[in-house]
Amino acid sequence: MEENYMVKRLGYFILTIAIILAVPYTAAVAADADFFKGKTIRIIVAYSPGGGFDAYSRMLARHMPKHIPGNPVMIVQNMPGAGGLIASNYLYN
Repeated sequence: MEENYMVKRLGYFILTIAIILAVPYTAAVAADADFFKGKTIRIIVAYSPGGGFDAYSRMLARHMPKHIPGNPVMIVQNMPGAGGLIASNYLYN
């Protein structure tokens, strides 16, 4: 009997913590719902088109906007050369 009570109490504790952690997140998502609306997100790939990183980036660009509030447009921009130094300098500047 004592073990059942402790398991139930632990379950309520975990549920309470989950609710406490979820409430601020839902408020933040509701406040930023229109932030990405009508915007474009560029994914910079430091390698040539047709490679593995390019394929992963294009897959991400195809499916990720569905999961971001406001459904922004995502494009992939390839910047090959110098082992990724050109893309790194572009992001830095």
